[in-house]
Amino acid sequence: MSMFGTNTGFGSGGTSMFGNTTTDNHNPMKDFEVTSPPDDSISCLAFSPPAMTGNFLIGGSWANDVRCWEVQDSGQTVPKAQQMHTGPVLDVCWSDDGSKVFTASCDKTAKVWDLNSNQAMQIAQHDAPIRSIHWIKAPNYSCVMTGSWDKTLKFWDTRSPNPMMSLQLPERSYCADVVSNEE
Repeated sequence: MSMFGTNTGFGSGGTSMFGNTTTDNHNPMKDFEVTSPPDDSISCLAFSPPAMTGNFLIGGSWANDVRCWEVQDSGQTVPKAQQMHTGPVLDVCWSDDGSKVFTASCDKTAKVWDLNSNQAMQIAQHDAPIRSIHWIKAPNYSCVMTGSWDKTLKFWDTRSPNPMMSLQLPERSYCADVVSNEE
């Protein structure tokens, strides 16, 4: 017996150091699947902030859409709304109060989705796909940060078509995060 057990073919079962692999347990972790999933791969997920009443999940996909589901206490999901981009959606985030969702896309745009009115509006533009987006809430201002494959990190006042600040990066932005000093 080798370290990985005897196996007559990929996925064909047998015994290995990890136990019996012949049992096909379709859902051993008791995971839940969202109802009405996108038609292509999901690229990003984010749960609603604690300030919101209820529990919601947003997901962006390679099918160019962003979907919102209500997650019930039982784990079941109820589709609530959907918005579209013209390219795959690479990142999503919530505003601190949960009233808005921000989306970043390969179509080189970022949008704000007002969940109360179900309207989406472009708030940012880059010269290449936008890989990451974050809502920043500080005591004296709030803005959206976008990181793009055009090698820039930009900060946006959602009321203005021009960035408040733009930082040139040495390479494309593949991921970003924001840390708050607020307690």
